[in-house]
Amino acid sequence: MVRPWSLRRHLLLLTSTVTATAWLVGGTAMFIVAQHVSDNLFDQRLRDIASTLLTFADHEISELQAAGGDVVHIEGATTLGARYHYQIWSNRGELLLVSVQTTRVPFAPFNEPGFSTRYIAGMPMRVIVLPSDDGTKQLEVAEPLAARSAEFDPGLAYLAIPLALSLAVLVGLSTWLVRRATRALGESAGQVTQRSPDDLRPLAVAYPPAELTPIIAAVNSLFARIENALAAERRFTSAAAHELRTPLAAIKIQAQLALLTPAEEERRQALERLVLSIDGAAHMVDQLLTMSRIDGLIALRAQATPLQLDSIAAHVIDEMRPLAVRRKQLIVEDLAAADIDGLEFGVASMLRNLIDNAARYGPEGGAIRVRTGSEGGRCFASVEDAGPGIAPEQRKRVFERFYRTPNNLSAVGCGIGLSIVQTVVEIHRANIELDRSELGGLRVTVRFPCANAVPVPGTPASSAASPVLAS
Repeated sequence: MVRPWSLRRHLLLLTSTVTATAWLVGGTAMFIVAQHVSDNLFDQRLRDIASTLLTFADHEISELQAAGGDVVHIEGATTLGARYHYQIWSNRGELLLVSVQTTRVPFAPFNEPGFSTRYIAGMPMRVIVLPSDDGTKQLEVAEPLAARSAEFDPGLAYLAIPLALSLAVLVGLSTWLVRRATRALGESAGQVTQRSPDDLRPLAVAYPPAELTPIIAAVNSLFARIENALAAERRFTSAAAHELRTPLAAIKIQAQLALLTPAEEERRQALERLVLSIDGAAHMVDQLLTMSRIDGLIALRAQATPLQLDSIAAHVIDEMRPLAVRRKQLIVEDLAAADIDGLEFGVASMLRNLIDNAARYGPEGGAIRVRTGSEGGRCFASVEDAGPGIAPEQRKRVFERFYRTPNNLSAVGCGIGLSIVQTVVEIHRANIELDRSELGGLRVTVRFPCANAVPVPGTPASSAASPVLAS
């Protein structure tokens, strides 16, 4: 079993590690800079001492030579203290003056003036070689590096204290920032865990971080899809319970008539009506199932794929041709290429319902015309029939579920077909038009945005579906 890990703990560990690393790097850099500055100050002081010593040494050497003293003279007292050791040499390499307890070997080569670090008697020392102004003498002064460290160490404590305080402040600030940044996670989780199963309200998190915003949006989108699915299920259950009651009652009545009718001819007619009632009930069940699936497509509109409207229409016509043949109807095809982006099941269901309505409401022996193509930058599919049509004042209401026009109340149908068509139109952001057909009945035209269509200047790239009801 994989142990759960804490994002907050990982962030705290990461920020603390980065903060401590930055602190160490910064402290080290400050120490190096401070030490470099200190070394420069010590070197400058050593140069000043050497310059002063060289100035006074000229006079002292002159007095010693006038008194007949040794060429090499050792100071009798520690003029510069035990910290500094010096040698004064002539330009011929003769040692003229040397400090107490100082070696008579040159600290550094005469031809290397300036500063250098040398090991003298096993001790690291800072050495300066300084020639006199007249070039007759050369001074070498050595200072033990240990003496410099002894002076520098007390300052390190004052440097370490603010660094330690800054580290504590940075870690505390990082901890507070991480807790504040991850507070939205706990708030989101709390809203989800405290809800009842039927509470599908969107999550409301104040000031969420940018990384959490897509997750909240995805969860809210999931809630919306679940709400749509539950609503569709409730509508389907309600519609099925309400609308199936009437055909089932009719089936029962026809079956009872067939049982109670003694005459053979009347019994045969009752059985034929029973078969028609069963066909009507089966058609209603199919429509209800289609309506339920179409409602589920609303949440999947982003998964549209390239479709050939003419190919889908040809396939649906082949499916519906047996119904037309039974009614001695002729389906006239005029299918031109029309490429759209959409959901194949929805587009096929739309065409199937339009052709089914044209066949059921059209007269026996009539014609049905199906056309596809493109015009004006839009792809279209139209279905025409020779039936009674729909009166202009009824055209807005025919898209309502279970609505049937007054003159078609006795016809076979359940008032769902055009509602399914309208839902498909809305999913695909298309337009639907109802007008009079040249065949004498109704013409239904659905216009889709063509795939890869170039938008017309001054018009939006996509618009919501809106029916256009022509008279």
